[in-house]
Amino acid sequence: MNCAAPDNAILTCRDLAVGYGEAVLCRGIGLTVHAGEYVSLVGPVGSGKSALIATMLGALEPMEGAVIRENGLRREEIGCMPQESEVRGAATVRDTVLAGCLGQMKHLFVGRAERAMVTEQLERLGIADLEKRRVGELSGGQRQRVFLARALCGRKRLLLLDEPLKGLDAAARDDLFAEIARIREEDGCAVVMADPEAVDGTVLHMSDTVLFCGPVEEYVRSIPGQLYFAGHIL
Repeated sequence: MNCAAPDNAILTCRDLAVGYGEAVLCRGIGLTVHAGEYVSLVGPVGSGKSALIATMLGALEPMEGAVIRENGLRREEIGCMPQESEVRGAATVRDTVLAGCLGQMKHLFVGRAERAMVTEQLERLGIADLEKRRVGELSGGQRQRVFLARALCGRKRLLLLDEPLKGLDAAARDDLFAEIARIREEDGCAVVMADPEAVDGTVLHMSDTVLFCGPVEEYVRSIPGQLYFAGHIL
């Protein structure tokens, strides 16, 4: 199943299959992400949402098909926020955010530009006062802001967010989702987000194959969408 491909496409998944090892979790993925777009990934546990994010990032090889970067999108212009449980909390807030700069540094030492970039993102996300704290000491909402700041280091055109709202209380979820929406509006970056609490924009519903790909307005009227919102995750 394919979503339409507009002229301002920045990344295309063409006849893609994703998974781990020899196990294919989802196949038949046809998705085009374009500048400023919000894409929701939905589906049951084990449907390949995390694998798709890793494949779009380039951390996993496609099992079938291809991921194509369009209109000059570079790897360093893609920010990724993995699931909170995958990130250890021993480092300080500043060092954790600084790690987001490492992949795009053209020298072997941390310079003024990188330090300024970290300070900018800490201030932007309202966590500058936490910079010397260890990530493991923070609340869930604070940790997720740290990981979002790390993903934003540099000038990103695409953010890949894997369940960033997981485990947060309602107030923290609303605050972080509003922050993501603000960043998307201010920076004009596209966001691909796997989170059952934030279904909007273009929806890609994954199972062992793609059950739906299209605007959320059509998704809520589709059979997969109606079942999903009724609590029956296919």
